[in-house]
Order: sequence, then C-alpha cells, then structure tokens
Amino acid sequence: MIADEGLPGELVGKLRDVVLADDDRADEDDEHEHEHEEDAIVPAPGAKKKKKKPKKRKPAGSKQAANSGSAIAPEMTVPEEPARPSETPDQTSFWEQEVKKGRLTHHLPDWGLLESRYRPNLDIFLTPSCRNVELITPRLRLRQVRIDDREAIRRIKMEPIVQKTQLYGSPSREDIKNVFLNRYIRSSMPRGSAQKMRNEFVFAITLKDPSSVKPSIGEALRIANRIEQAQGYLGNIALGLEPQYKSPALLPQTGVPYTHPTFAETSKAALKGTMFYELHPQLWGKGIMSEAFTEVLRFAMEEVGVDVMVTDPTEKNDASIRLCLRNGMKFTSTGTNNPYGKPQLFHEITRDEWWARNRPGREIKSPWEGKEACRWCMDSRLSEPTVQCSRCDWARYCSRECQRADWVWTEGHQAECDMKEPKRGLANGGGSAGSAGRDGVMI
Repeated sequence: MIADEGLPGELVGKLRDVVLADDDRADEDDEHEHEHEEDAIVPAPGAKKKKKKPKKRKPAGSKQAANSGSAIAPEMTVPEEPARPSETPDQTSFWEQEVKKGRLTHHLPDWGLLESRYRPNLDIFLTPSCRNVELITPRLRLRQVRIDDREAIRRIKMEPIVQKTQLYGSPSREDIKNVFLNRYIRSSMPRGSAQKMRNEFVFAITLKDPSSVKPSIGEALRIANRIEQAQGYLGNIALGLEPQYKSPALLPQTGVPYTHPTFAETSKAALKGTMFYELHPQLWGKGIMSEAFTEVLRFAMEEVGVDVMVTDPTEKNDASIRLCLRNGMKFTSTGTNNPYGKPQLFHEITRDEWWARNRPGREIKSPWEGKEACRWCMDSRLSEPTVQCSRCDWARYCSRECQRADWVWTEGHQAECDMKEPKRGLANGGGSAGSAGRDGVMI
C-alpha cells in the first residue's frame, strides 16, 4: 500500500502502477523478477517478438492483490566452521615472533590499497576470517569480493545498459581498480577503517551451481561485456552502516573483550543501513537479485541490528522499486542529491516493521547479542575467540592471523596493550572457546 498524503499526484500514480505491475506478476515464475528495467536489453534487429497472452488484472482492492508478490525472509543459515588444527612447536615459535614487542607497524590506507607497494601489508591485514565472511541462500553464495573479480566488475560497470540505472557515470578501467575494487576489498577489513568499525559489507553474488542458470542472449551489450556462463562474480550487493550517534559498543574498546552489540546499543547509536546492488544484465529476470536482496535485508535486521534500512532506486528503475515494495519497504520521499540530478525514490523499513512481517511473535533480539567476537575481523558468526594476548587478558582473536593483523596495525593492539610481563603456561594448540586460549605468545 502506498501512503499518498502530501505526495505529487504524478508520483503517486507511478508508484501505484509499479505495485499493480508487481501484482500482475504474482502468478509468474520468479525468473521474471529482477532489479533493473525489463526493457533494458532489447532484441536484435529483425528478431521476431513472441506474443504474450493478455493477463487479467486483479481487482486492486482484493485480498489476493494486497498480499501478492510479498517476499518473506527465510531462516538464518550459518556456514559450518571448519575445525582448526593444533599448532606444532615450530608454528608456535613462528607466531611468537610475529607478535613480539616492538614489531614494526603499518598504516592501512583508504585508497591505493591495491598498489604493489601495499600488497605485502594487504596480505597481512586481509586475514582468512576477513575473506571468508559470507551469506548463504538456496541458490547463492554471497561472499567477499576478491582481487581477481576485477574483470567481472569491469564487464558490469562499463556496460552502458547498466549505467542507465546507476549513479556513477562511465568509469574507466583505472576507476574499476582504484575506486570500486579498492573500496570493496577495503570493506572486508572492518578495524582498518577511519571509524575503526565496520562501515559496510560488500558481498559478491555467486551461484552455488553456475550451471543452474543460463545467461540470456546479450546482443544489446558490448561484445567485451558479454558472458557465456554464470560463473564466479555476477554482481554485488552491499550493506552500508551509518551510526547517527557515537556509540562505544559498535567497536572494540581498550581494556575489555569485544562483544557483539545488543539491539539496545545499536538503537542508541540510531544505526542506519543502506543498500546498493547491481547484477550483470544477462542475468536480469532470473530471481537472483531478489534472493540476494531479501537475504542481505534479513542479515541487517536480524544479525547486525540496524534501526532502519533505506534504499534509493532511480525513478525509472521500476524493477528495483518493485524489489523494495515486495520486501515490505515503504516509499518515503524523492531526492536528486546526486552528481547527475537523477530523481531517486527513497524507501525504508524499520526494525520493528521487518520483525513483525518476517518473524511475528518472536523476541526482537540478535542471535549473537553479547557474544564475544574477534577484535580484528569482528565476525560474530565464528566460535568465540580462543587466541589470547599473553600480556593482557582482554585482547582475544579467532586466529593467529587476526591477532597479528591487529598487532602490526598502526592503531591496533600493540599501541593499547597493557604490556605486562608475558603470561606463562597458557594452552597451546586448539584451545576451545572459554579456555585460557591457545596462544602463549611472548610479545
């Protein structure tokens, strides 16, 4: 339902048309739902168009029309965490040297991260736990973006058909690397940001079974941008996080273990989420973005704990508007605050609205609320940290790699550690959560 109080008549009419169009699609297979305009890819000249049988429009006020096209979030799925092997004496000796007192520290730049001079540092800061954050749906694996995704990103962002519904103009090849890929890789290392907390998740959209989806014919695309298989990086969907007020609970604090913030704490910060997304045009209309959108919205509301989620599709992007409405988001306002002056339609859904719609009757609470997490990767989905600094009792990590990253980061643990004498006799090897740790590191 569109609340039309105070809205221009022309805009109200457009939004109602979008809702009715979505109602008409309720009987169709999900493959006809996508996040971009349907007519973006045109048939080749001379190609015959198949005639479609006219569909009967459902009464706008009917119960069936009111409930059609609704997307309800599935239950949370957490990938199985592989067991960590015990350390050998040689490995323990190696890691002790990696986190010793006086070790040279390094800055993690916002830009230029992919330049060759920074790559050795990137290999340290981008730990396995940072690289392995992912969300799973029935068909998709939403993983972190990788450096070798660069060419797949270029095929999407340098395609004119995609640029019609986006707000970044016509990027060059250098922009793909230095702006977009740099940002995506940077987002995988939450502590290294200026805010010292995660300010966005950027997920690469991939199919579990690439052979399950056949790309559409792409005559209208530039030859260099066409794909033959739905393999690897197919697009991305991102969750931006913006606290409206400062809150210590959103990032690790000196002197205490880091724990996943409660919803009360994220509400105190008025944590706002935003979403942006794109998909290769030959995969539009196959339900891929619908599945990814619903999952990332669930992740933001059920696990991260945003107060409100906002999206801002461009005015002519009917399919993206439908995507927002199908997931319970409501139109709130229009705006043109972008470099190209394109009208954008802002939609939002609050935490309470999402939970009432997707988890009725359940307590509004994160499954990770108050759970201790690694100080570097901040991934609450992992088991509680078992690697502990040997000079203080509050810096804990999910792995040796994350401990090292935090130790050699300029603003990391080496600068804040209590620097007491090393503790002797800590457990080495595969210590379990809640144990003294498997560290024994002499720093």
